[in-house]
Amino acid sequence: MYVRVSMSELERAQLLQLESQTGLSPSAILVDAALGSGDPAVLTLRKQEVVTLLTIRRLIGTAANNVNQIARHANATGEVKNEALAAVQQARHLMRQIEAKMYELKP
Repeated sequence: MYVRVSMSELERAQLLQLESQTGLSPSAILVDAALGSGDPAVLTLRKQEVVTLLTIRRLIGTAANNVNQIARHANATGEVKNEALAAVQQARHLMRQIEAKMYELKP
């Protein structure tokens, strides 16, 4: 949906400053200001949370790939090496960290 907003030069300058501080689009800033806190610190924190979640998503993909390789090897050979067990334990640890972060971000 498209919404047109009129603002003064000073307001536009403030919006530009928020854009540079947070790295968010003008639309995201204005929507947050209308529906959220409008606080630059909160906007920056939200962006950091998104970056954290994207990093977690990448790590999950890596861990899932490793576990799949371990499972293929175990199914083909019938053996599970110590390194494989360590990788699975690391994946479980990562999942606990993700769960903790999800509870932390829960509104």
